[in-house]
Amino acid sequence: MIEKGVFKGVVSGGRLARGCELCYPGAKAVIFITGTCDDSCFYCPVSRDRLYHEVMFVNEEPVSGVEEVVVEVTRMGAMGASITGGDPLTAIDRVVDVIRSLKENLGYGFHIHLYTTGRQASVEVLRTLWASGLDEIRFHPVDLRFLRSVEWAVRHTGMSVGIEIPIAPGLEEWAKKVILEASRIGVSFVNLNEMEFVEPNSTSLRLKGYRESRRRPFTVEGALETALKVVGWARDHNLAPVHFCPAPFKDSIQTRNRMRRLATLDRSWYEKPTNDGTVIWAEVRNEDGTTVVAHPDLIREMRGWKPTTIVEAHPTRGRLRISEYEYDSTPS
Repeated sequence: MIEKGVFKGVVSGGRLARGCELCYPGAKAVIFITGTCDDSCFYCPVSRDRLYHEVMFVNEEPVSGVEEVVVEVTRMGAMGASITGGDPLTAIDRVVDVIRSLKENLGYGFHIHLYTTGRQASVEVLRTLWASGLDEIRFHPVDLRFLRSVEWAVRHTGMSVGIEIPIAPGLEEWAKKVILEASRIGVSFVNLNEMEFVEPNSTSLRLKGYRESRRRPFTVEGALETALKVVGWARDHNLAPVHFCPAPFKDSIQTRNRMRRLATLDRSWYEKPTNDGTVIWAEVRNEDGTTVVAHPDLIREMRGWKPTTIVEAHPTRGRLRISEYEYDSTPS
């Protein structure tokens, strides 16, 4: 389905994974647990200030420990969380601490899923993740040999197990091999992510012969068409449920809904949430040089106070300002 130029996605059959269900309404916190990774995928979209660095973020907010992770997840009123990186399993102890802390503080119905290549996923590690409370694990097998980790997760844990891989021209046959193996193993789902064309990976993509789509900015040309072919093939052969996630969905829907949720739930009395997931407020400078804040809907009542600035900001802890404009609150 296409709506206002944004391709919403295709499902070949079967129900979406729980992590995906939480994604659409923006009810999932994104926990970047570490930038460390033992692989160097040419299409990796992770920014240079994160990849291969020992950093942590919740959504776009930097955090320094498990307690801050819980605070940020709680601040947005999340119903679930995804743990990503890098490869989270290179920091397995930290991952386990975060999972246990989230479950203890937010309840065992709080859904958590994790992304990994599977390189570090031994049977012992997978059982540890399951025992800590991980609900869902998604493998990105950059090498088909890593599918053994997927099979171990299916056989030795009770987690929902899926595979998530990028899709673009030239990867069609590889995707089919992964889907065939996934079906044999018995995974719950396979997600195809439209390959992104962004600053961190643009040079390596061009060297591989890829180009940015003119119709769909920040995506690889032909990725959408390739995905549709693979989805149709999987459906026709009655294989594991294969879902397609378009890249614009993340920015135009998922991220905006998550920011809307945060702006609505974590705001001061003088802040007004907007449809774009930001907050606005008024700053009124009084004649004695002092500045007071006020709800933007109230400034018309502030007779004689001037001038007034309307501020728009992201709902980050520090309220990162996006724009400001002057508003004359004095009567005309």
